[in-house]
Amino acid sequence: MKSRKLFVSIAISLLMLLVVSPLSATAKDKVYNWRMQVLWDSGTLPFQMEKKFVARVKELSKGRLNIKIFPPGSLVPTAQMLDALQAGMIDMMKQYEGYYIGKMPEVAFTSALPLGFTDTWQFETWFWQLGGVDLLRESYAKQGVFYIAPTIYGQEPIHSKVPINSIADLKGKKGRFVGLAGPVMQKLGASVTPMATAEVYSALEKGVIDFADRGGLAANYDAGLYQVAKYIILPGFHQPTTATMYAANMAKWKQLPKDLQEIVIAAAREASADLFQYHLVKGMEALEKFKAKGCEVIYLPEDEVKKIRATAMQVWEEYAAKSPQAKKILESQKNWMKMINLIE
Repeated sequence: MKSRKLFVSIAISLLMLLVVSPLSATAKDKVYNWRMQVLWDSGTLPFQMEKKFVARVKELSKGRLNIKIFPPGSLVPTAQMLDALQAGMIDMMKQYEGYYIGKMPEVAFTSALPLGFTDTWQFETWFWQLGGVDLLRESYAKQGVFYIAPTIYGQEPIHSKVPINSIADLKGKKGRFVGLAGPVMQKLGASVTPMATAEVYSALEKGVIDFADRGGLAANYDAGLYQVAKYIILPGFHQPTTATMYAANMAKWKQLPKDLQEIVIAAAREASADLFQYHLVKGMEALEKFKAKGCEVIYLPEDEVKKIRATAMQVWEEYAAKSPQAKKILESQKNWMKMINLIE
């Protein structure tokens, strides 16, 4: 009797091994194919960096996760990418959160903070060492989205059809800005029209706007802005540091094995470091190219920039009052800015 029970037990164990092993192998070898729409036009430096990112994910995952890139507007309008991600129309996005600060006021502080962080490392440290990423994952989870990682780089300039030598010169002008820069510019007297990055060139060309924030110098040169705006205004007080972000549909993210999730996060952080370095070097090179194309670089005096800070901080507080999470994020950032003597 004992021998028969032992035989049955061994037989069941062998059967389980036969059943479970193929399933485990299948799960381990399963290939995931994702679609990701990005912010930047094809042909620009940031778009090339996205191609490098998906190639890196494929390499590290040994082909188990393949992400296909779609240029802005090719699947859904840029400003609707979050909605599309929530609905599962796309699996992943690379987005600038400033497009939907009306829906999630807290991201007004995590995309770019006018007159806020002055250096990329300051912003990067807040995200990864002081709880910024955790706060955003908490916010996006409520939207059915997993916040993967930020991609952080330095200032963005203003490209203008007219010279701007002082804050007073902004009054009555028409500009393109998204995120918290929009309400700051409005308080400074400009008329602001938000529009997708890919629409900036034609808007400047047709005179729909007088000046615009669009991207970093290298990307803007690639987009040919020297043909439609002959003035570059620095420093980029409206966006001294910039964070775009990777995010995934939550259901799709949870379907990924843990090792693939970690690969995506690691590749995203690697992409952030790469973009920062390329942005810095290529931006300096692009500035000289802009000059060679006849563009004039105007550096706003420091006292003019200082005038903006009170206005900017007023807008900070207005958006912090829009939700408890927005207030929590701004207070966290202000504490860090005080530690590094950016504000008192």
